[in-house]
Amino acid sequence: MIPLLLLPPETYIIHHCYRSLKILKINILKTTPTFTTLFYSESKKQLIGLLLKNSQIVRFAMWRMTKFRRWYGSLVAILLFPSIVIVLYSVVSVPVPKVKLRLIPNEIQTKSADKIFNNQNNQLVNLTEIRQFRYKNLLSSCQQLKSRGLIQNSITKKSLSHILVDDRYKVLFCYIPKVACTNLKRVFLLLTGKMNATDPMALKAADVHLTYDKYLTYLDSFSEDEVQFKLENYKKIIMVREPFERLLSAYRNKFTEKSPYFHKRFGRKIIRRYRNNPRQEDIEKGNNAKFDEFVQYITDPVTIETEGLNEHWDLYSSLCQPCLINYDFVGKYETLDDDIDYIMHDLGIDTFIQFPKRGAAYKKKRTKDTFEQFYSNISKIDLGNLWKIYRQDYKLFSYAYPDIIKRDDDF
Repeated sequence: MIPLLLLPPETYIIHHCYRSLKILKINILKTTPTFTTLFYSESKKQLIGLLLKNSQIVRFAMWRMTKFRRWYGSLVAILLFPSIVIVLYSVVSVPVPKVKLRLIPNEIQTKSADKIFNNQNNQLVNLTEIRQFRYKNLLSSCQQLKSRGLIQNSITKKSLSHILVDDRYKVLFCYIPKVACTNLKRVFLLLTGKMNATDPMALKAADVHLTYDKYLTYLDSFSEDEVQFKLENYKKIIMVREPFERLLSAYRNKFTEKSPYFHKRFGRKIIRRYRNNPRQEDIEKGNNAKFDEFVQYITDPVTIETEGLNEHWDLYSSLCQPCLINYDFVGKYETLDDDIDYIMHDLGIDTFIQFPKRGAAYKKKRTKDTFEQFYSNISKIDLGNLWKIYRQDYKLFSYAYPDIIKRDDDF
């Protein structure tokens, strides 16, 4: 059966008039042509005119056409329905490409609330835009501090000693302990070409910080002119982490795990100074300092004035001086994998070095539960003093106010 609805209008009319002739038994032609003959007839227009002169034929043909259209339309709908369903399902089920998004904890809320992640409403953010925001926020925050005279005039020796240098790839990286420091040093060691390894994890952590450290180049090893040249011409990178989380991570790593140096260097005096009636054994070993005692030690004015802060819990603004060194890229521990992938690709080293990914344990459970467990035992006075020490880092690197701290609008 020829799909009549797809034929030209005149052919459609001829067909129904022809069928009407046969049904009414009216023979206006000498012969009874088939439909195909009529369709290909050169005198198609003459035939239509002849047929239309007979009103009986026309009326019957019109009734037949109306009835046929209803029947044929229903048939077409039934036949096409499965195809329509399949097409619609295919359209709905095809995944729509999206901009790469991530859930970023603790990012401060800004005016573009639909773009920036806020700790209270768990919004998604575009990583490219958030990196731009971090950079701009750092610049504006530094400008505020400079206008208030709160920025040092020169870069310190301590900061220069924390900046790794690779001349081949023209990159400077300010390392911060407890912010993927060991793995980043592993990468820089491989870039020297002096390691008999291609996998960063083949280098033991202890060797990275002790035995192999001599192979790394730091910015403090150059002359003043060379330092200035590299600061002006090399790509400068800094990686940070939520300050209170980093502090807790440092405590757990150095005081609850096997770390004889920190037990003797810090644990002993912390227990002796801040524990009521400490046992002599605890003072001698120094291996069970509590977190609240550790916080008291850090916030004690005597500690700050006479000792300063160890690099594992020192301020970012002190270790890396971001208001004097114009860092091109601000990465965060919360988006470590994505930020490192971006950096390594940008430097062109991702083709031969694979940065170690964080373990499944970190991805499954963020430190929030542990965070609350430890900080809930800290007195309000000590929390307030702790906040006064680290609040500048929160502002500089766009971290949201910790829930445990009452908001303080004084920068």
